[in-house]
Amino acid sequence: MKYIIFIAGSVAQIIWSQEDGYQEFQKYMTVNNGRVLKVEIYQEQYGDQFISNGILYYFGNKDYTFDNLNQRISYRNNEIITINKLTKQVIYDSVIPNDVNIFDVLIGQESNLKIGTILLEKNGFRIPFFLKKWKTSGILWTVQGTGEPKKIILTLKENTEIQLKVKSLELDTAKNLTKIDTSGYEIINLRE
Repeated sequence: MKYIIFIAGSVAQIIWSQEDGYQEFQKYMTVNNGRVLKVEIYQEQYGDQFISNGILYYFGNKDYTFDNLNQRISYRNNEIITINKLTKQVIYDSVIPNDVNIFDVLIGQESNLKIGTILLEKNGFRIPFFLKKWKTSGILWTVQGTGEPKKIILTLKENTEIQLKVKSLELDTAKNLTKIDTSGYEIINLRE
């Protein structure tokens, strides 16, 4: 493990090599059966704020689902399925080409990801990143030694920010999602 100790006044920070904290995170997320994370998603866009709490099931590359009381959104192999539990609708859609997908990016599926200088702070690693193609920046916070994610901030444009805070984790591997009986639901197909 490579690191540099940086001293400014009476404050000492440890700057880790780019691979260590980031690779811990990748290893943590890419276990065979996936991960289950209880999360809060905060989005701000042009002054409007949206907050959603739920469970994020991360099964692997291009396979994850966000589930809460109102809806279930599944992303699987470039297809998005949204089940609106309140309006009883199922919406099928395709991923827009060149769309930014935060999990594929952070797990290392995106070649234009540039990891900045990783800092060891009081509560773990602070990992800045930049997506050159989309001119988008962000920060990932993880627990030192495990790679467990705690928070991700993604700044998409001047007035758009997405925060994902991990509130708790299931200690065992990813659980199976309970099936939703969608018989009688309206089907909307937006795939081309």
